[in-house]
Amino acid sequence: MEKNPNRQGSFELFYRAGWAYLTVYPPDGHRRELYPEDIENRMKLLGMPPVSARTIRQCIDEATGQPVALAEWPAGQALASTMSVTVEADAMSAAIVIEAPKKGAAAPSLQDVLAQLRQAGVVHGFLESNLQTALRTQAYGTSIQAAAGTKPVSGRGQRIAYRFNVNRGKPYLETDFGRINLRELNFIENVKTGDLLAELEAPIPASDGMTVTGICIPADADMRSVSLSPGQNTKLNPEGDKLFASIDGNVRMSGDMVMVEPVIVVKNVDYSTGNIRFDGSVVVEGSVADGFSVEAGGDIQITSGVGRANLTAGGSILLKTGMNGSGKGVIRCGSDLFAKFLESCSAEAGGSVFVDEAIMNSKVRSGLHCVLGGRRAEVMASEIIAGGSFWCKKLGHYNESNTRIFVGVLPRMLLEYRSILDDMERIQKEWDKSDEQATQARKLLETGNRDERLVLACQQLDQKTAELAAQRAALKAKAPGLKERVSAARSSMAVIEDNMYRGSIITFGHNEYRPPDAGIRKLVLRCRDGIMQEGAFDYRDKPNLEFPVSAS
Repeated sequence: MEKNPNRQGSFELFYRAGWAYLTVYPPDGHRRELYPEDIENRMKLLGMPPVSARTIRQCIDEATGQPVALAEWPAGQALASTMSVTVEADAMSAAIVIEAPKKGAAAPSLQDVLAQLRQAGVVHGFLESNLQTALRTQAYGTSIQAAAGTKPVSGRGQRIAYRFNVNRGKPYLETDFGRINLRELNFIENVKTGDLLAELEAPIPASDGMTVTGICIPADADMRSVSLSPGQNTKLNPEGDKLFASIDGNVRMSGDMVMVEPVIVVKNVDYSTGNIRFDGSVVVEGSVADGFSVEAGGDIQITSGVGRANLTAGGSILLKTGMNGSGKGVIRCGSDLFAKFLESCSAEAGGSVFVDEAIMNSKVRSGLHCVLGGRRAEVMASEIIAGGSFWCKKLGHYNESNTRIFVGVLPRMLLEYRSILDDMERIQKEWDKSDEQATQARKLLETGNRDERLVLACQQLDQKTAELAAQRAALKAKAPGLKERVSAARSSMAVIEDNMYRGSIITFGHNEYRPPDAGIRKLVLRCRDGIMQEGAFDYRDKPNLEFPVSAS
């Protein structure tokens, strides 16, 4: 195409859409006069069909600066820009490549490009701004996204938006070293009377999508409806879409309901307070004296030390120092347990157990993980059962203290299975003893000794032997099914960041791992299909523990 719109008094000849066009620009007084012969000669060079001199003279005289169709020129198509359209397999995107026009053809217009897209079957989602930019910058020979489909928007029924943290106290508050900061954890979230706790969000209607080729993509519709369930010490507004606190206290989830429980705060638990039994949460700013107990339906939070005490919580327990139970301290909680250390005590948590420094001479039962994450992070002379995974720095002691870790099996399952095995062993010993005594009694009867006491004893021993045999058979029938249920979960693992000493044992279900005599360092242990898999721990590529999100 001959084109220079800034040169006044000039002309342009070009092909567009099957026609030859002429544009004559008004003269500016500095160029020579334009003659029909100038235009006719250029038309011959381009191969345009001839037109009358009168038509050309009229264009020169009018000089409108606008294109004028001179004649049909089908052959000019060879000079025009070519375009290729590509539609993705999912028909959600289309691209076009525009080739540069040859000399004598007009640059393609937006309408030319849209027509080419429609001819290729693209009818929806044109990205005209992309195309206009490409034409303006003459981005020839490059792929340009020309159209994008509309994705369907799934409908969403009503949802509940909670205006408080439903997962506080979870192990997400960490220091720069990746360690849980017990000092900053807080299970209590106090609200005031009248505070908004939760509200219903409006449903979102479904919106169908469409491919670039015009095919409708139906959207999923979710017509579920939910409602706010007022729990203890909460109230609904008259419309039933907002839930408010009716007292001052700690807000938390109880199943699917929101409740506000009163919170009691005491300096210490000792003879000045006596034992504490409370339906809500308890905060002890000081310590719990030996021999005292704290029972809470919610959470328990204790700032200073705990000794030979009994702590029971329906929720979580946070010991910002720890417990030295002298063999008599007991901890039970329905959710997670956080402590700086556990020594000479028994601890049971429905969730995970997070200990900063050490577990020593203790029995720990964890429904999920048992994680030691402090600078020491060591376990010595203890038995730990973790339904999920286990993680520490040092396991055992160079003095070969007896330390056992059971991983990947729920504590109650494992304890029930171990109880059955112990009962079977005990009953077998009793049966052996009773059977031996019955055999001896029968031998005496065979010698002719018909003493009534001997006859009665023989009958009693036979009856006892039969009863023990029945008990043994019942346990044997129950054991195989339970044995299958104590196989370790495939996602469970044991991580020892530093040393595992001789004398320590890690058990995955029915598979046992013992370190070599010299111990082992930096161990990641898993069990797959009954086969132990050992890996090396690397600080730069730490394995991940899965923490399920829970509203309870």
